[in-house]
Amino acid sequence: MEKVRSLILAIISLPVFTYGQAKIHLTNYVNPLIGTTVLTDSADLGYVPPWRTWNGLLGPAATVPFGMVQVVPVTTYGSGSGYEYEVKTIKAFAQTSGTDWGQLNIPIMPLEGKNFTADNFASTYSHSKEAAHPGYYRVLLDRYNIKAELTATKRCAYHKYTYLIGQDKKLAFDLVHAGGGSSTWQLNKAGDNIVTGRQGNLYFYAVMNHKIKSIDINKRNPNQPEIPHSGQGAGGQRKLTGNIDIPVISFENSDKPLEVKIGLSSVSPEGAKLNYNTEIASKSFDQVYKDADESWEQLLNKVKVTGGTKKQKEMFYSCLYRQFWYPSVTSDADGKTALYGGRRQVPATAAVPRDTIPGFETYSGPGLWDVFRTQLVVVNMLLPNVSNNIIKSMILSGERSGFLSTSFHGDFASSYIACAYMRGVKGYDIQKAYLLMLNNANTPTGSGVTGPRPHNDEYLKLGYVPEVNIPNPVTETVSTAGTTKTLEFAYSDYSIALMAKALGDKDTYNTMIKRSKNYKNVFDVQTGFMRGRLADGKWVTPFNPNYPYYEFMYREANAWQASFFVPHDTKGLISLYKSPKDFELKVDSLFSIPWGGYAKDNLSVFLGQFCMGNQPDFNYPYLYYFVNKPEKSQAILTKLLSDYYGMGPEGLALAGMDDYGSLTGWYVFNAMGIYPYSPSDPEYIISVPIFDKIEMELGGDKKFTINKKGSGKNIDKITIGGTPLKGWFVNYNDMLKGKELDIYTK
Repeated sequence: MEKVRSLILAIISLPVFTYGQAKIHLTNYVNPLIGTTVLTDSADLGYVPPWRTWNGLLGPAATVPFGMVQVVPVTTYGSGSGYEYEVKTIKAFAQTSGTDWGQLNIPIMPLEGKNFTADNFASTYSHSKEAAHPGYYRVLLDRYNIKAELTATKRCAYHKYTYLIGQDKKLAFDLVHAGGGSSTWQLNKAGDNIVTGRQGNLYFYAVMNHKIKSIDINKRNPNQPEIPHSGQGAGGQRKLTGNIDIPVISFENSDKPLEVKIGLSSVSPEGAKLNYNTEIASKSFDQVYKDADESWEQLLNKVKVTGGTKKQKEMFYSCLYRQFWYPSVTSDADGKTALYGGRRQVPATAAVPRDTIPGFETYSGPGLWDVFRTQLVVVNMLLPNVSNNIIKSMILSGERSGFLSTSFHGDFASSYIACAYMRGVKGYDIQKAYLLMLNNANTPTGSGVTGPRPHNDEYLKLGYVPEVNIPNPVTETVSTAGTTKTLEFAYSDYSIALMAKALGDKDTYNTMIKRSKNYKNVFDVQTGFMRGRLADGKWVTPFNPNYPYYEFMYREANAWQASFFVPHDTKGLISLYKSPKDFELKVDSLFSIPWGGYAKDNLSVFLGQFCMGNQPDFNYPYLYYFVNKPEKSQAILTKLLSDYYGMGPEGLALAGMDDYGSLTGWYVFNAMGIYPYSPSDPEYIISVPIFDKIEMELGGDKKFTINKKGSGKNIDKITIGGTPLKGWFVNYNDMLKGKELDIYTK
């Protein structure tokens, strides 16, 4: 027994790196476990949690930038990433992860001997015997004494399972499980050490380094309840359907670790094999891990910071790391793609082949509502070639449907493309993109007409999306979310106006800039809030600005959290109040009136009514700049950066769901002292950075530097290229020219 313990300890103590390092890598600052924990303290959350809250929903998946593969330990099916830090068992290792509930595909689990059943094969584990690093994950499965290691290429997963000498090696393919729910799967033996198959629309080609002895079907209890998830709104419990049993592979005896290489493809079985042969067939585990680490190191080196504490650097680079996860590559190594569009894409109407080779790397539809204001701006700045391909992918899907895809809510494809174009990202057919933007904006959807802007017929007619007169609405009441739609459509119209001006389309510019003022049509002067309005022009009554809704008047917000979303015309918003002082007092109330204790899904962690844990409020801390009180904004920003990231007893929790890099992207920008207040505009509002110096590579090879002068808490003066800056915004063109931004503090 003592020999066994010694061997286990030796396995656990193996270093993460198996290759030399001449310098400290920036990847060493990254902690992939940040964002995996849950908050339980009502003082942090703003309410007493009746369920697991959504504080990050991230996982420590082994992946490479924008990878199709994100191989992740699954502790909980039905959760966001599949990994929940506080859960003490691992059920499997899935090949895809995410921050929503549609992933966790092709879960596999190493087993030993007969120490399992089809209904019970999860293993306990300890965080003390766990390690996570960009491109790598390791853990000891206590139940089997197996050390599991994971790494990945762009389209392939690599598993390495080290058993004790003499253990009987087995491998389960738990293909009925997936984040989105899967009952359609296949698995076939294709050689002495090869299995192929699919789960839903995802194909796989798996090669093991041991010879297969048998593939046995282990029967599940058909009455076993399915997937108890721990978050509200994630799909509830369901029962397993279809073929619910588990194929378990047994291997011939060998003392070598069991290694499993899995190629994935959303195109075809041949594509999965092609990806395996192209990316991973001839490489060792250490080679793949080294390549993954270096790919992350190369990206992180695009932003170098000097000064700050070690904790601040760890948070910064952990957040920067999350900016390069999504959207995921969808094309195979030969360029063939399945042409999947966004989550809200309308059915295809154009005669475009489903499987094609478009001549560029295609990407899944980005989570536009979540990240047009943060993560996608980072990609536009640091990786314009990737952004070009994302937009080309959106156009390709748009040629099938007639529209640009949207995601979740609003119509922010136009805002993303305008953001890119205004920053010099133009490697796509701008005329095609522009026509699709106009289709989105001008199609009168409603009354049987489908399109990406629900209720757009009423918006075009009335200048706002009316609400339905519903008595006694509650948070979950499903209606038009007309107030939020009006505000969001107005901003997208503004984004199109910018494009029209840049392209010389004066008529469209005049139309869209006028429509961008539609936010005024849902402003109630009497209450000082954006408020639901009926089709006859009357306001929704009764009205409680503190009560949150998901699709009645607002989207994931109450009146406080929706009423200031006018980033393109904040001065115009202020003019709706009696005076700038009245506006300032309103913003004071936003940050001081206590949250009412409502426990509602992804609304969490507040400063007054301001919700740090959800996207609608992201630019509100800067509102004081527009009444010449930047010091009040700075005090809020300093508190949010210090206290609202790395929360909880482990210091690993985020204020809310990260949603494809949105929340972590907010930290990246504000830690650097710049923020895309209106992301479609090529400018950034300035605050005091937490670092002394930030050096960025923009547009591929252009250098831009931010210097913090002094140790004060507030801005004294700002210069760009040595010249005093007028106002609070730095123009992106000056950044691209390499002019240094000096922020003097007092």
